[in-house]
Amino acid sequence: MSSTPTILITAAGGNIGSIMVPKLAQEQVRLVLPTSNASRLERSLSPASNIAIEEGSIKDPQWVESIIRKHQVDTVFLCLTSYDELIVALNFFDAMKRARTVKHLVYVSACGDFVTDAGLQNLMWTQSAMHVVVKATIEQKLKYGDFPWTTTVLGPTLFFTNDLRSKNSMLNGGFFDEPLGKAGVSRISVRDIALAARNTLLNPAKWAGKKIMLGSLGLFTGEESAALWSKALGREIRMEHEAEHYEAAYPLWKRKAFGLDDLMSKAWERDLRLMYEAFGEHGFGMSEEEHELQVGILGKQPDDYSQWVQETGSQWV
Repeated sequence: MSSTPTILITAAGGNIGSIMVPKLAQEQVRLVLPTSNASRLERSLSPASNIAIEEGSIKDPQWVESIIRKHQVDTVFLCLTSYDELIVALNFFDAMKRARTVKHLVYVSACGDFVTDAGLQNLMWTQSAMHVVVKATIEQKLKYGDFPWTTTVLGPTLFFTNDLRSKNSMLNGGFFDEPLGKAGVSRISVRDIALAARNTLLNPAKWAGKKIMLGSLGLFTGEESAALWSKALGREIRMEHEAEHYEAAYPLWKRKAFGLDDLMSKAWERDLRLMYEAFGEHGFGMSEEEHELQVGILGKQPDDYSQWVQETGSQWV
C-alpha cells in the first residue's frame, strides 16, 4: 500500500460513516466519498483538503470502477443495507477487481459464523431474513472468490440506535415495540462500529483475514430492554412481544425511509419479522473469545447499552 492510503467509504453520511469520516479526515489519508447527494454530504462535513466527494450511484459498477481508477483507491469500506445488497456488492467487487488498485476491503456484515460448514448450516437453520442471509452469501464470495485484496469483516450485533425507532411509542403509548423476544440479543453502539472500522482501515495488515464480532457479551431480552427504558424515563414501559404485531404495525415513515413501493415494503416488513422471530427463539450474540478480539481492536471495553439507555432517556425527559 502507498505511504498515504486512499480510502473509499460508502455511506459516508450514514450512521457509521458520519462518525468515522471526520475522525479519519484527521489522519494522513485521502478519502473518497461516493454519494448520490454531494451538496448534502458537503454541508455535513468540515472542509478538508484530503476529502474528495464524488456524486453518483454505487449501484452503477462502471461509475464505481471509474472513481476507483481516478483516485487510485487502495482501501475500501463497504457498508450496504438494502433489498438489492447482493447484486450491488457483487458488482462492486467486480469494479474493484477491474480497477486493479484495491489492496484491502473492510465489509460490514452481521455477527455470526457464516463461512464454516457448521456456521452456515446453523444460520440457514435459524434465520430466514433476507437482509441477514445475504451477508453469508457475500462473505462466502469474499472467502472463495478470486480477489486480489485482503478482507476484514465486521460483524455487529443489534445497534443501540434501533431503540430510537420506539421513541414515539414509548413516550406516547408506553410500550417498546422492538420485538426482541426472550432469548436475548447482544447490543452495540454505532460509535464502536465506527471505531472498529477506523482501526481496521488504518492498520489493514493486522486485521486482514479476520471477522470481528461487535457487541455486548451479555444478552438483553425484550423485557430487560423495556425495564431499562422504564427506569430511564421514570414511567412503566411495556414490551410488545409479537413479531407478527411488529410487521402489521410497521409505520409508513419507515417504508418511505427505505424508498420502497407497496409490494417491496410488505416484503421488507416480513423480512424484519423473520429476523426478530429468529432472535427471539435462538438469541443473537457472541463467544467470550470473540468478545476479547473486539476489545483488542477497540482498545477498550465496548460501550454499555444500559448506560446509553439511561443517558438517552434522561435527555428525552
